[in-house]
Amino acid sequence: MLKENHIKFAKFFLLLVLMVLALSLIVIDSDNRRYKRNVENYQVPDVTLINQDNQPVKLVELLDIDKPVILQFIYTACTTVCPGMMVKFTNFQRRLEPDTEQALLVSISIDPENDTPEVLTGYSDSYQAQPGWVFLTGSPNDIYTVMAAFNTQPTDMSTLDSPVLLRAPGQNQWLRLTGEINNQTLWDEYKMITKSN
Repeated sequence: MLKENHIKFAKFFLLLVLMVLALSLIVIDSDNRRYKRNVENYQVPDVTLINQDNQPVKLVELLDIDKPVILQFIYTACTTVCPGMMVKFTNFQRRLEPDTEQALLVSISIDPENDTPEVLTGYSDSYQAQPGWVFLTGSPNDIYTVMAAFNTQPTDMSTLDSPVLLRAPGQNQWLRLTGEINNQTLWDEYKMITKSN
């Protein structure tokens, strides 16, 4: 009987140690980030895209702006990564209120054949996009050129490799975030690039 109690106590103690270890690993993992951040040099291609208001937009001129830029690739039929990222952009803009134009948010569709300006207008409305958030489409060739320039593949859209790209005003380098990017992560990274300027 005494031996059985020792065995039970040993099992309980071992289970307790394993639980504490598991919890510590979770803390360590959260401290080490669940996303990747890389600083990249991208050459913005000289292409003309179309915004949600059906107006031509020279991408180089749009991004050559004296305010932070946050860029993502989307497509409106996406049911995996895109809705979550769209909500993060919506929440990000709410944090900027009342001046939602202090940063430029850019969502570029990788499905131009389906994502017409009219479709993008409805999509932007569904996420309550405010001034300062631009949605772009264009010819398949131009969209491919933009994706290649930012080292992004269509297959990234269905995984956590779908990047969010941030650039501080007056900087040539972009901060590329991939992985589990939550609302606070996006805000913290934004604050970091704006402080360094």
